[in-house]
Amino acid sequence: MTFPASEMDTIAGKFDGRMGFYFEDLATGESHEYAASQRYPTASVCKVTVMAELFRQDDEGILSLDDRKRMEDRYSAHGSGQLKLMQDEPEISLRDYCRMMITISDNMATDVLMETVGIPNVNAFLDRLGCPNTRTSVTMGRYHYRMTYQDDLPTNRANDVLQAEASAAGANDYKSVSYSDSPENNVAAPGEMGSLMKRMYEGTLVSSKASSEMLEMMKNARELRMIRRDLPREVVVAQKSGSSGRIKGNVGIVYLPSGPMVVSAFATAGSNDVRGDEAIAEVCRLAYAAFCPEVLVSASA
Repeated sequence: MTFPASEMDTIAGKFDGRMGFYFEDLATGESHEYAASQRYPTASVCKVTVMAELFRQDDEGILSLDDRKRMEDRYSAHGSGQLKLMQDEPEISLRDYCRMMITISDNMATDVLMETVGIPNVNAFLDRLGCPNTRTSVTMGRYHYRMTYQDDLPTNRANDVLQAEASAAGANDYKSVSYSDSPENNVAAPGEMGSLMKRMYEGTLVSSKASSEMLEMMKNARELRMIRRDLPREVVVAQKSGSSGRIKGNVGIVYLPSGPMVVSAFATAGSNDVRGDEAIAEVCRLAYAAFCPEVLVSASA
Protein backbone atom coordinates (compact mmCIF):
# COMPACT_ATOMS: atom_id res chain seq x y z
CA MET A 1 0.00 0.00 0.00
CA THR A 2 1.10 3.56 -0.67
CA PHE A 3 -0.07 6.99 0.38
CA PRO A 4 -2.38 8.79 -2.10
CA ALA A 5 0.32 11.38 -2.74
CA SER A 6 -1.41 13.29 -5.52
CA GLU A 7 -4.66 13.77 -3.60
CA MET A 8 -2.88 14.74 -0.39
CA ASP A 9 -0.59 17.17 -2.18
CA THR A 10 -3.55 18.76 -3.96
CA ILE A 11 -5.18 19.65 -0.64
CA ALA A 12 -1.96 21.25 0.60
CA GLY A 13 -1.26 22.96 -2.71
CA LYS A 14 -4.71 24.55 -2.89
CA PHE A 15 -4.74 25.61 0.74
CA ASP A 16 -5.11 29.38 1.14
CA GLY A 17 -2.01 29.91 3.23
CA ARG A 18 0.88 27.57 4.04
CA MET A 19 0.57 23.88 4.78
CA GLY A 20 3.04 21.06 5.34
CA PHE A 21 2.83 17.49 6.59
CA TYR A 22 4.69 14.26 7.20
CA PHE A 23 3.12 10.79 7.42
CA GLU A 24 4.83 7.47 8.03
CA ASP A 25 3.31 4.01 8.35
CA LEU A 26 5.59 2.40 10.91
CA ALA A 27 4.50 -1.12 9.99
CA THR A 28 5.76 -0.83 6.41
CA GLY A 29 8.13 2.14 6.51
CA GLU A 30 6.10 3.82 3.77
CA SER A 31 6.06 7.62 4.13
CA HIS A 32 4.84 10.72 2.37
CA GLU A 33 5.57 14.37 3.00
CA TYR A 34 4.76 17.81 1.65
CA ALA A 35 6.89 20.88 2.42
CA ALA A 36 7.99 18.96 5.49
CA SER A 37 11.33 20.69 5.98
CA GLN A 38 9.85 24.18 6.13
CA ARG A 39 9.07 25.93 9.42
CA TYR A 40 5.49 26.59 10.55
CA PRO A 41 4.17 28.30 13.69
CA THR A 42 3.09 25.59 16.09
CA ALA A 43 0.77 27.19 18.64
CA SER A 44 0.55 24.57 21.43
CA VAL A 45 2.29 21.75 19.53
CA CYS A 46 5.53 23.23 20.90
CA LYS A 47 4.57 21.74 24.27
CA VAL A 48 5.83 18.36 23.05
CA THR A 49 9.35 19.76 22.92
CA VAL A 50 9.05 21.18 26.44
CA MET A 51 7.87 17.78 27.68
CA ALA A 52 10.81 16.05 25.98
CA GLU A 53 13.35 18.34 27.65
CA LEU A 54 11.62 17.94 31.03
CA PHE A 55 11.89 14.15 30.78
CA ARG A 56 15.51 14.42 29.62
CA GLN A 57 16.43 16.45 32.68
CA ASP A 58 14.59 13.98 34.91
CA ASP A 59 16.41 11.06 33.25
CA GLU A 60 19.80 12.73 33.77
CA GLY A 61 19.09 13.66 37.39
CA ILE A 62 19.07 17.42 36.80
CA LEU A 63 15.61 17.56 38.34
CA SER A 64 12.88 15.12 39.32
CA LEU A 65 9.38 14.90 37.95
CA ASP A 66 8.32 14.59 41.57
CA ASP A 67 9.78 18.02 42.41
CA ARG A 68 7.12 20.52 43.35
CA LYS A 69 6.90 24.11 42.18
CA ARG A 70 4.59 26.90 43.22
CA MET A 71 2.43 28.49 40.54
CA GLU A 72 2.89 32.16 41.32
CA ASP A 73 0.61 34.96 40.18
CA ARG A 74 3.41 36.41 38.06
CA TYR A 75 2.68 33.79 35.37
CA SER A 76 0.30 34.84 32.61
CA ALA A 77 -3.11 33.20 32.88
CA HIS A 78 -3.98 33.86 29.24
CA GLY A 79 -5.42 31.17 27.01
CA SER A 80 -6.22 27.52 27.50
CA GLY A 81 -6.11 25.55 30.73
CA GLN A 82 -7.52 25.31 34.23
CA LEU A 83 -4.74 26.57 36.47
CA LYS A 84 -5.89 30.14 35.86
CA LEU A 85 -8.89 29.29 38.05
CA MET A 86 -6.60 28.79 41.04
CA GLN A 87 -6.30 31.78 43.37
CA ASP A 88 -4.01 30.53 46.15
CA GLU A 89 -0.76 29.79 44.27
CA PRO A 90 -0.90 25.98 44.51
CA GLU A 91 2.26 23.88 44.70
CA ILE A 92 2.19 21.10 42.11
CA SER A 93 4.61 18.40 40.98
CA LEU A 94 6.43 18.88 37.69
CA ARG A 95 4.82 15.66 36.48
CA ASP A 96 1.35 17.07 37.10
CA TYR A 97 2.25 20.36 35.40
CA CYS A 98 3.29 18.25 32.42
CA ARG A 99 0.07 16.24 32.47
CA MET A 100 -1.92 19.47 32.39
CA MET A 101 0.27 20.95 29.67
CA ILE A 102 -0.25 17.96 27.39
CA THR A 103 -3.76 16.71 28.17
CA ILE A 104 -5.64 20.01 28.44
CA SER A 105 -2.96 22.25 26.91
CA ASP A 106 -2.69 24.40 30.04
CA ASN A 107 -0.66 27.51 29.19
CA MET A 108 0.24 28.41 32.76
CA ALA A 109 1.61 24.91 33.32
CA THR A 110 3.61 25.29 30.12
CA ASP A 111 5.17 28.59 31.17
CA VAL A 112 6.10 27.16 34.58
CA LEU A 113 7.85 24.24 32.86
CA MET A 114 9.55 26.45 30.25
CA GLU A 115 11.05 28.49 33.09
CA THR A 116 12.00 25.35 35.01
CA VAL A 117 13.84 23.54 32.22
CA GLY A 118 15.10 26.68 30.45
CA ILE A 119 14.11 27.55 26.90
CA PRO A 120 17.75 27.44 25.65
CA ASN A 121 17.97 23.85 26.91
CA VAL A 122 14.88 22.86 24.92
CA ASN A 123 16.49 24.09 21.72
CA ALA A 124 19.88 22.59 22.56
CA PHE A 125 18.16 19.20 22.94
CA LEU A 126 16.39 19.71 19.62
CA ASP A 127 19.76 20.39 18.01
CA ARG A 128 21.16 17.14 19.39
CA LEU A 129 18.13 15.33 18.00
CA GLY A 130 18.82 16.77 14.54
CA CYS A 131 15.89 19.21 14.49
CA PRO A 132 17.38 22.61 13.51
CA ASN A 133 14.10 23.94 12.10
CA THR A 134 12.06 23.17 15.21
CA ARG A 135 12.41 25.91 17.82
CA THR A 136 10.62 26.69 21.07
CA SER A 137 11.63 30.26 21.77
CA VAL A 138 8.95 32.06 23.81
CA THR A 139 6.53 31.42 26.64
CA MET A 140 2.88 31.00 25.79
CA GLY A 141 2.15 34.30 27.54
CA ARG A 142 4.64 36.21 25.37
CA TYR A 143 3.42 34.38 22.27
CA HIS A 144 -0.14 35.66 22.85
CA TYR A 145 0.86 39.19 23.87
CA ARG A 146 2.76 39.55 20.60
CA MET A 147 -0.43 38.82 18.68
CA THR A 148 -2.08 41.97 20.00
CA TYR A 149 0.72 44.54 19.65
CA GLN A 150 1.71 44.13 23.33
CA ASP A 151 5.17 42.62 23.17
CA ASP A 152 6.45 45.39 25.43
CA LEU A 153 4.20 44.39 28.36
CA PRO A 154 5.42 42.01 31.08
CA THR A 155 3.34 38.83 31.03
CA ASN A 156 1.33 38.50 34.24
CA ARG A 157 -2.25 38.27 35.44
CA ALA A 158 -2.66 42.04 35.71
CA ASN A 159 -1.59 42.64 32.11
CA ASP A 160 -3.67 39.69 30.92
CA VAL A 161 -6.68 41.97 31.34
CA LEU A 162 -5.19 44.42 28.83
CA GLN A 163 -4.32 41.60 26.45
CA ALA A 164 -7.84 40.17 26.64
CA GLU A 165 -9.38 43.58 25.99
CA ALA A 166 -7.15 44.12 22.96
CA SER A 167 -7.97 40.68 21.60
CA ALA A 168 -11.72 41.21 22.09
CA ALA A 169 -11.45 44.51 20.24
CA GLY A 170 -9.90 42.70 17.27
CA ALA A 171 -6.39 44.06 17.68
CA ASN A 172 -4.64 41.16 15.97
CA ASP A 173 -1.21 41.80 14.49
CA TYR A 174 -1.00 39.20 11.72
CA LYS A 175 2.47 40.48 10.82
CA SER A 176 3.78 39.75 14.31
CA VAL A 177 6.44 37.14 15.04
CA SER A 178 3.73 34.87 16.51
CA TYR A 179 2.27 34.26 13.05
CA SER A 180 5.63 33.86 11.35
CA ASP A 181 8.04 31.02 10.64
CA SER A 182 10.85 32.88 12.38
CA PRO A 183 13.00 30.86 14.81
CA GLU A 184 12.21 33.63 17.31
CA ASN A 185 8.72 32.12 17.38
CA ASN A 186 7.59 28.64 18.42
CA VAL A 187 7.95 26.81 15.11
CA ALA A 188 8.40 23.31 13.76
CA ALA A 189 9.21 21.45 10.57
CA PRO A 190 6.63 18.66 10.06
CA GLY A 191 9.32 16.12 9.19
CA GLU A 192 11.29 16.90 12.33
CA MET A 193 8.27 16.70 14.58
CA GLY A 194 7.41 13.42 12.88
CA SER A 195 10.88 12.12 13.72
CA LEU A 196 10.37 13.05 17.39
CA MET A 197 7.11 11.13 17.48
CA LYS A 198 8.75 8.13 15.81
CA ARG A 199 11.55 8.18 18.39
CA MET A 200 8.97 8.36 21.14
CA TYR A 201 7.12 5.35 19.75
CA GLU A 202 10.37 3.39 19.36
CA GLY A 203 11.38 4.25 22.93
CA THR A 204 14.48 6.21 21.96
CA LEU A 205 13.35 9.75 22.78
CA VAL A 206 15.25 10.19 26.07
CA SER A 207 14.70 6.57 27.22
CA SER A 208 12.26 3.72 26.86
CA LYS A 209 10.61 4.52 30.20
CA ALA A 210 10.40 8.23 29.47
CA SER A 211 9.06 7.64 25.96
CA SER A 212 6.36 5.35 27.32
CA GLU A 213 5.24 7.86 29.94
CA MET A 214 5.17 10.69 27.42
CA LEU A 215 3.03 8.64 25.04
CA GLU A 216 0.61 7.78 27.84
CA MET A 217 0.16 11.48 28.58
CA MET A 218 -0.43 12.21 24.90
CA LYS A 219 -3.07 9.46 24.69
CA ASN A 220 -5.20 11.56 27.05
CA ALA A 221 -4.90 14.78 25.03
CA ARG A 222 -8.19 16.35 23.95
CA GLU A 223 -8.55 17.19 20.26
CA LEU A 224 -11.22 15.88 17.90
CA ARG A 225 -11.02 18.20 14.88
CA MET A 226 -7.87 17.07 13.06
CA ILE A 227 -6.07 13.72 13.47
CA ARG A 228 -9.08 12.23 15.28
CA ARG A 229 -11.92 13.69 13.21
CA ASP A 230 -12.68 10.66 11.04
CA LEU A 231 -11.70 7.95 13.51
CA PRO A 232 -13.98 6.04 15.87
CA ARG A 233 -13.30 6.83 19.52
CA GLU A 234 -11.95 3.34 20.22
CA VAL A 235 -8.93 3.98 18.00
CA VAL A 236 -6.08 5.06 20.29
CA VAL A 237 -4.28 8.27 19.36
CA ALA A 238 -1.31 9.78 21.20
CA GLN A 239 -1.36 13.41 20.10
CA LYS A 240 -0.77 17.07 20.77
CA SER A 241 -2.61 19.77 18.90
CA GLY A 242 -2.16 23.49 18.46
CA SER A 243 -4.85 26.00 17.58
CA SER A 244 -4.56 29.77 17.74
CA GLY A 245 -6.78 31.53 15.24
CA ARG A 246 -5.22 31.08 11.82
CA ILE A 247 -2.60 28.67 13.17
CA LYS A 248 -3.37 24.95 13.34
CA GLY A 249 -1.21 21.91 13.96
CA ASN A 250 -1.48 18.32 15.15
CA VAL A 251 1.18 15.67 15.69
CA GLY A 252 0.99 12.17 17.06
CA ILE A 253 0.88 8.41 16.72
CA VAL A 254 -2.34 6.84 15.42
CA TYR A 255 -2.69 3.21 16.49
CA LEU A 256 -4.60 1.92 13.46
CA PRO A 257 -5.54 -1.78 13.33
CA SER A 258 -3.14 -2.07 10.39
CA GLY A 259 -0.28 -0.65 12.46
CA PRO A 260 0.94 2.62 13.99
CA MET A 261 1.12 5.74 11.86
CA VAL A 262 3.10 8.92 12.52
CA VAL A 263 1.20 12.10 11.70
CA SER A 264 2.67 15.58 11.75
CA ALA A 265 0.75 18.38 10.03
CA PHE A 266 0.65 22.17 10.23
CA ALA A 267 -1.40 24.84 8.47
CA THR A 268 -1.27 28.62 8.70
CA ALA A 269 -4.29 30.17 7.01
CA GLY A 270 -4.09 33.27 4.86
CA SER A 271 -7.33 34.70 6.27
CA ASN A 272 -9.67 34.21 9.22
CA ASP A 273 -12.29 32.27 7.28
CA VAL A 274 -9.90 29.54 6.08
CA ARG A 275 -10.08 26.29 8.06
CA GLY A 276 -6.63 24.83 8.55
CA ASP A 277 -8.04 22.16 10.86
CA GLU A 278 -10.30 20.91 8.07
CA ALA A 279 -7.39 20.69 5.64
CA ILE A 280 -5.36 18.69 8.16
CA ALA A 281 -8.30 16.38 8.83
CA GLU A 282 -8.73 15.76 5.10
CA VAL A 283 -5.13 14.70 4.47
CA CYS A 284 -5.35 12.46 7.53
CA ARG A 285 -8.50 10.85 6.19
CA LEU A 286 -6.82 10.14 2.85
CA ALA A 287 -3.87 8.55 4.63
CA TYR A 288 -6.04 6.33 6.82
CA ALA A 289 -8.17 5.32 3.83
CA ALA A 290 -5.08 4.05 2.03
CA PHE A 291 -3.90 1.80 4.84
CA CYS A 292 -6.98 1.01 6.91
CA PRO A 293 -10.20 2.11 5.16
CA GLU A 294 -12.45 -0.07 7.30
CA VAL A 295 -11.75 2.02 10.38
CA LEU A 296 -13.08 5.32 9.02
CA VAL A 297 -16.31 6.93 10.12
CA SER A 298 -18.09 9.66 8.20
CA ALA A 299 -16.85 13.20 8.73
CA SER A 300 -20.23 14.16 10.16
CA ALA A 301 -20.43 11.27 12.63
